[in-house]
Amino acid sequence: MTKALVIFGLGLLLLVNYGQAEKEKHKNKQQQFMSNLLEDYDVNDSPTANTSDATKVYVQMFLNSFGSLNAANMDYSIDVFLRQSWYDERLKFSSGYRANKTRITVNDPSIQSKIWKPDTFFNNVKDAEIHRVTMNNILLRLNASGHVLYSMRVTLKLSCNMEFKYYPFDRQECGVSISSYANTDDVIKYHWVDDTPIDLPDELEIAQFDLLNFETSETTQHFVTGDFSGLVVQFDLRRQNGYHVLQTYIPTILIVAISWVSFWLDPNAVPGRVSLGVTTLLTLTTLASGIRQSLPPVSYVKAIDVWVGMCMIMVFGALLEFTFVNWLANKKIVDSGRAFRIPKILACAEDPAAKPPATYMMYARALDRLCRLLFPGGFLLFNLIYWPYYLIQQYSDPEPITVER
Repeated sequence: MTKALVIFGLGLLLLVNYGQAEKEKHKNKQQQFMSNLLEDYDVNDSPTANTSDATKVYVQMFLNSFGSLNAANMDYSIDVFLRQSWYDERLKFSSGYRANKTRITVNDPSIQSKIWKPDTFFNNVKDAEIHRVTMNNILLRLNASGHVLYSMRVTLKLSCNMEFKYYPFDRQECGVSISSYANTDDVIKYHWVDDTPIDLPDELEIAQFDLLNFETSETTQHFVTGDFSGLVVQFDLRRQNGYHVLQTYIPTILIVAISWVSFWLDPNAVPGRVSLGVTTLLTLTTLASGIRQSLPPVSYVKAIDVWVGMCMIMVFGALLEFTFVNWLANKKIVDSGRAFRIPKILACAEDPAAKPPATYMMYARALDRLCRLLFPGGFLLFNLIYWPYYLIQQYSDPEPITVER
């Protein structure tokens, strides 16, 4: 029994060693093949360095995810597979280290560094990260015909110049701009692939936005260091209104409606009407302050500013109306027909049972009744103008996307 176990253990050990040897042999074969292929290869020279033509680099992007737009910082994030392909005649081979193998995937970073690659960078990037779990998400594939595929998965935080004139009924155009960092357009020429330059997942979700369309273009950027070829893709995004309707518009409508309750209170109910007006005004101010914190400090008037400003006017107007009504209710009616008045020092003491002096209470209550209709009617008229105007602006066709060439 012991002898059988020893024989089984030795057999298992030999099998493991054989597998490791075959794996090392396969690795050595690839390294030997790539070493022979790159024997006279200069990584510093572009594939067309010996000709007058520029190397054509074809680019395709797959948007794995589209992050939400940050209005305060004017940026957004995307997770993309950036795929670049070009033709390098120096990397042509008749057969690989395996029979009938027409393409080779290079995973060794030391070998990847020996092959020429375009120095592509993102013009409007703020932060970028290449995914490294569970290994570097970089693919370098060589075809026997000399075509090279270079793909990587990156997460980008990109700047976007946003316009908030119609916020939160706005549409934004955010783009991705890429070009060569050091090689001018006589060395590298970028092109979008003809078939599906931008690939999107079937169910792409963007927080608070709908992706309506995108447009790709090829550009040339002019700097003092030279002219550089580049590519641009612009995304047309429309903001969804549900969040702001629930979080901003409905609460402010309720606050304004609560301020109208003071019109049904007695003109002399000073504590109740003052506390109601001040409370609603402070609540609206706090809500407006929270809205401003999520937006950059721009100098122009936004759609949300028009709404909050009108709500402030309605609440503050109700408070001013109470001040005037209370003044009327306590103002005594003076009999202007009496030409002669007895000096107070000569007047007799007043009769306690005498009739109290008349005031303008009737006018004060009439003004309250008028404001019960005037304030809701004015706010309703404002809504009939505000909502159609901004919704038409949001859902109308935007201006064409223009890219400086």
